[in-house]
Amino acid sequence: MATSGAVGQQAGAAQDPPARSGMANPGPWAVTAFATTSFMLGMYQTGLLNSAGLPIVLPATFFFGGLVQIIVAIMEFSRGNLFAGAVFGTYGPFWVMFGAFETLYVSSVPAAQLSSATSLFLAVFAVITFYLAIASLRTDLVLTIIIWLIFVGLVLLSIGAGASSAGLTKAGGWVVLVFAVLAWYHAAGDIIESTFGRKLLPFGPAPVK
Repeated sequence: MATSGAVGQQAGAAQDPPARSGMANPGPWAVTAFATTSFMLGMYQTGLLNSAGLPIVLPATFFFGGLVQIIVAIMEFSRGNLFAGAVFGTYGPFWVMFGAFETLYVSSVPAAQLSSATSLFLAVFAVITFYLAIASLRTDLVLTIIIWLIFVGLVLLSIGAGASSAGLTKAGGWVVLVFAVLAWYHAAGDIIESTFGRKLLPFGPAPVK
């Protein structure tokens, strides 16, 4: 294997992984973006951080959780990966819509209707997540758990918003933190495998063969 230019020469033993032809797998980038944005929001939904700091999440919803996943969705479709394209092409726009609503449109909704409007937004994405979760049963165990937890989290948050229940919203926030950490694990497993050339973080078998 060839060393990586001057940096590699200075490092001595440091070497690049084997050269690959074609496009690299962009999925771990999108999973990282999704996990990071979700974790940030979950920290406020659970009450672990004071809600006054919530605006810090909004740039992440546009540029990391949103834009990155949309870019990767297009890349995945071009690679012929419908499932990954549909997943990232769903949650990328979700984050952009969430950020846009919070920054541009929330003031246009009457206070009496805000709970039901938020509940509707979360509920329709719960429906989409449900059939993505069914499809995920043919992937790997960790990814399947992540997507089913996303479904559970969206259901809890939707009901919590509609009922103005702080308890359900907090429970949904804890689910968000759990699937965010698992998503980081999944992304880390793929990225580490790409440089080590072998699987170091197991994902488990597909639940449905």
